[in-house]
Amino acid sequence: MISGYVAVGDMEAARGLFEKMPSRDVVSWNCMIDGYARVKNISSARACFDEMPCRNVVSWNIMLALYLRCKDYGECLRLFDKMVGGEVKPNEASLVSVLTASANFRKLDRGKWIHSYIRDNDIEPDVLLSTALLTLYVKCGEMEMARDIFDQMPEKSVVSWNCMIMGYGMHGHGEISLEFFLEMEKAGVNPNIATFVSILSACSSSGMILEGWWYFHVMLQKYKIRPTEKHYGCMVDLLGRAGLMDQSEELVKKMHTEVEPNLPKATPFACCRHFMLQLGEIIAKQQIKFHPEDITPYLLLLFIHIADRKWDGIEDARNLINETFGESAYSNQDQLEEIGLGFSLGKSLHHRKNMVYSILDEMASCIKLL
Repeated sequence: MISGYVAVGDMEAARGLFEKMPSRDVVSWNCMIDGYARVKNISSARACFDEMPCRNVVSWNIMLALYLRCKDYGECLRLFDKMVGGEVKPNEASLVSVLTASANFRKLDRGKWIHSYIRDNDIEPDVLLSTALLTLYVKCGEMEMARDIFDQMPEKSVVSWNCMIMGYGMHGHGEISLEFFLEMEKAGVNPNIATFVSILSACSSSGMILEGWWYFHVMLQKYKIRPTEKHYGCMVDLLGRAGLMDQSEELVKKMHTEVEPNLPKATPFACCRHFMLQLGEIIAKQQIKFHPEDITPYLLLLFIHIADRKWDGIEDARNLINETFGESAYSNQDQLEEIGLGFSLGKSLHHRKNMVYSILDEMASCIKLL
């Protein structure tokens, strides 16, 4: 019955039934932890985990996956250290979680230690574990190691191919990204939405204008993939880098999908970077209309006003941010970091807010001198 309550997210009822049980085995404990994990109640899940008289590998894996899902990579790694030092041996699922945390945390040394652990314990990596290793080395810039892992994989999923294409592109090897795409097609693996985001991004960062247009056409005509805002954002950036402002503006006007939260992180920012300021302002305002709860387009609109020297617009944007979000506008570390305004954790809220305004004022002063 506990599992039934957990399935519908009624953790209060599940807890009440759990408390009445005369004896609780590891399965019932795991069921409670899993229930709290499903609703991302980290504190209650950890409390249950710490209270357990006896844990199995499932108990550890639920917590590792929870910390990973909540982006608490540090705690994921610390919990794994406790697991390794105890009686329960990690399995493939445990290793996938901690490798993913290491990759997102850019902890190459930790990832290499886990890789050694896999070899020393004669663990045969499956597709998921191999892909986690691959992602680690790609994100940490170790493309030679990533290539070795990729070549050794007996089965390569589209995620594996995407990872390599993305890796070479983000590290300045766009030509190799395109070679991998061709090899992917030869292997009979159909590219997906993420594949073309990686390909277009690689073309943009490497300045391959014609190739970018070609693969955008391939995506539309051959694979019948409807472009998302990420694809359009890559194309705007690609054309903007080449100074093709008219073509870029025309492309944006042809967007026929509903604007989603990732758009201001790509298209308006690319417009700002390439001085297509009027277009960027329109898109950012449209994004605010569709998703008023997301602070990102508000901040990007502010940057666009600064770049366009719209001093009244700067003050209006600041007031809008304060009215909509208040102090929380300067306390959301993840969102600030996504657009390059993140500061080290532990600094006071007031100081963080002042730093944001200080940077914006300095940007505005510099532009006035141009």
